[in-house]
Order: sequence, then C-alpha cells, then structure tokens
Amino acid sequence: MGNYSNESLILPILLSKYRTNSSSVPKALSIFNLLVRQIKPDTLEPHKFVSEMMNLFEKQYPQVDRSIHGRLFEYVIGESLAQQGIRFLYYQAEVLHIPLATFDWLLYHPVTPVSISCKTKARDRWKQAAYEAMALKRVYTQAENYLVTIEPLSRTATKKQQAPDIIDEYLIATEPNYSEAISKISQIEFVEAVSRSPIVSGDLLRVS
Repeated sequence: MGNYSNESLILPILLSKYRTNSSSVPKALSIFNLLVRQIKPDTLEPHKFVSEMMNLFEKQYPQVDRSIHGRLFEYVIGESLAQQGIRFLYYQAEVLHIPLATFDWLLYHPVTPVSISCKTKARDRWKQAAYEAMALKRVYTQAENYLVTIEPLSRTATKKQQAPDIIDEYLIATEPNYSEAISKISQIEFVEAVSRSPIVSGDLLRVS
C-alpha cells in the first residue's frame, strides 16, 4: 500500500480507503498508480497531463474493460484539478435534495458549486450529465456544470444535441481550452461542506 506516487496529490487519499485490505483496491486505481509514476503531473498543463496519461493507458492497456477506462479517466481529471490548486474535491458525490444523481467530481462552494461530469465518449450518458446539471442548478442557481470528455463531438451530432444549455461548458480534456477552464475554476474558493453538510455521500479529498 505504500508504493504510490509522490507526484500524485489524490492517489494517497484514494488509496487510504483500502489500508486494511489492499487486495480490494480497484483495478483502475492500481493502473492510475502505475501510470502516474511515469510522468510528473506538476510539470504539465492540465490538458497535456490528461493527454499523456490517456495515451500511456491506451498503449499499455489496449484490451482493458471499458468501465476501467471510464474510471481511470475520472481519476485523471481529479488529479488535474488538484494539480491546479483545488484543495477540496468530492468524488462520486451525492447531494442533499438531488435524488438519483451521483456527481463524478463536485467542488463545493455555498453559492457557486461546480460539477464535472467525466465521459470518455461524448455520447456516453450525456443525458444523465444534463439531468445532474439541471438538478444542481435547481438547488444552487449559480452552480456551474462542465461535461468533460476525450472524444470530439461526432460530425453528425451538434454541440446543442450533446450538451444542452444547462451544461455550462463542453470540454475536450486533451485540448488547451480544458486548461483554460480549469484555471478559471481554480479561482473559486472551494470549501469543505460542513455544518449540516449538503453532501450526502462521496469521498472528500483534502489535498495538502
């Protein structure tokens, strides 16, 4: 359990859940551990970090299950957020008064929370991402919602169809506009949800 990357900010926190049973560490997290040690996250812009990590993954694990691919992508996005100075991140978060929604990454602010939905393909469950975004805005009217993918929109699908207005921005994580968006997001002072926390469940990563 001690063999994790010193370069990753989120990995030690994620692994801490499995201290008593290292054999239960999810395969995607084990792969993330192996891959992130091959690069230096703190030296790369967010989109370049995502690109390098996903390229390594595709080269070294070409036959991996699709669900592992998606989970690894979530970890990579979380790491890119932490590397930009975001110190409170909720992973797989459920929020009070928002049923049937689990947010891949939720950055909590009492007025302007930010949700980030991670999809390896633009067409994957975008309707669920739209529902989550709409539900969050009903509770937090100034919430910001981002749909992040690594696949460009198909030529036959318009951005409007894939990412409705309720989603504030559609981002391809391997392109410079992703880094620009994360830089903007990191200016918000996110906090831990305390005192009658609206976060029902989810893993809080306090990054030091």
